[in-house]
Formats: sequence, structure tokens, C-alpha cells
Amino acid sequence: MVDIKYSQNFYRNRTNLNKLIKLSNINSNDIVLDVGAGEGIITEELSKYSKEVIAYELDKRCFKKLEERFQGSTNVLLKNEDFLNTELPKKDFKIFANIPFSITSDIVSKITDIDSTLEEAFLFVQKESALRYVGIPQSTQIATIYSFLYEMKVVTEFNRSDFKPVPSVDVVLLCIRKKDTNKKDFILYRDFVTYIFNQRNTFVGDTFKKIFTYKQLKYINKDIKTNNYLKPTDIPLDYYTTLFEKFKVNGDRYIDKVRGYYSKHLKQHSKREKVHRTRV
Repeated sequence: MVDIKYSQNFYRNRTNLNKLIKLSNINSNDIVLDVGAGEGIITEELSKYSKEVIAYELDKRCFKKLEERFQGSTNVLLKNEDFLNTELPKKDFKIFANIPFSITSDIVSKITDIDSTLEEAFLFVQKESALRYVGIPQSTQIATIYSFLYEMKVVTEFNRSDFKPVPSVDVVLLCIRKKDTNKKDFILYRDFVTYIFNQRNTFVGDTFKKIFTYKQLKYINKDIKTNNYLKPTDIPLDYYTTLFEKFKVNGDRYIDKVRGYYSKHLKQHSKREKVHRTRV
């Protein structure tokens, strides 16, 4: 029996599914992953347009149906494996999948790893989660970090009645598209963003005083006052990139204040979660 965290709401609207796959520009040169393939409705549609579909399904009963459905198929590779524990393709790949909602963050983290060869992903996710990645209505730490390497946007919102069982939440199609960006600065950028989002200053300008030069602050303060950027969440994703370009030339005196901050933040967060689970 599959772990409940991998359970899904299966999509049934073939007409709309076919339309969305066409809009995704998946073509006969593409390797496409279907994570949480279920009974294979999405896998089957993807196989009509792509070079190869790699379909992951952990539930043994569903996997048996997949084997029967795709027996003799020449471009569908089935994997009865936990996607989170598998290696991603070394070649460029795409994803189109109705993923288990409960492990959305784990899947997004895996496929957007700095060494990932992901080109584009279309994921069925809870609307609330999607907006957090997109940074709507306000910027979030995770959206700001991902924006350095990826463009994220909501493509469409689904009708709940097209799923079985019917979900209790709104579901959208989240598009994750790789940017043509130099990866070499990403680690420092991630530290830079995490540092800004996790300072306890009432006004974000007070945080900037610690990591920018006096000359830089004259221009930055003018921008944040003009646009009323009071908190990190008020600052648009693209302006973080502008700030980072100024910051990264400041030398070790400033860079050392943020270097490693992302890893430090993860450790602190992990400790808090461990304490919470123990108390519960």
C-alpha cells in the first residue's frame, strides 16, 4: 500500500489535458517525466508528442495497470520507484505531471537543484503553493531564490470536478522554465536573499546598511522610499537581482556577512522542526 503522502487526485479531463500538452511545446525531441503517473492518462497523452516518457509510480496496484496499459510501447519507460530517491536524467528533460500535493516542495527542490538539467516543468499543484513559488501577492523567500535560475508562472486553474477524488483545494498548473542565467553566482545570491529575509529589522533599509556601502545606500534608499519597500516581501523579484549585482562587488568585508547563510538557516529550521515534533 502506498504511503498516504504520495496519494493523489487523478485528472480525468482528456480534452483539456491534450490542449495543455500542446501549449507546453513538448515535442518529438523531448524526454518528459511523469511523476505520480497513476493509471497512465497523462503518460499516454505525453507519449503521443515526446521522444520518451519516463513514468514514475510508487503504488504497486497502479503500476500493474501501467504495465498492462503500456505493454509493447516503444517510448514509455515505467519505474515503480520513489521519485524523490531516484537520479534525474543527465540529458536535458522536461516534466508534465499531476504530482502528489503533499510532497510538492520536495519535488520542486529536487528538479531545480543547481545540477539539474531540467528545461521546463508543468506541475499540477495546490494554488496556495503555486502562488508562494511565483511570489504573489508578495515576494516570498523561496520565490526570490528560485527567480535567479527559473521563471515561474501559473498557466491555468483547473476545475475541481475534473479530478477523482475531487480535491478540497484549488489546483493550478505551475510552469517552471529555466532562464539563460550563469549559475556561478547562484549560491551567493541564495545566501544574500536568505540573509535579507531573516533579519529582525522593522525596516528593510536597516538590513541594507549592514551589507551595502554608504555610496550604494544613497541610491538604494531612494528606490525603496520612492516605492515604499518597507519589508523584504515588498521588494519585487527583479529588483533583488539589481540589488545583488551591486552587492556582489563589495568585497569580503560585506560578502562574509551573508556567505553560508542559507545553509545556516536550513539547520536552524530543521532544529526547530525537530523540537516541535518532540513536543507533539
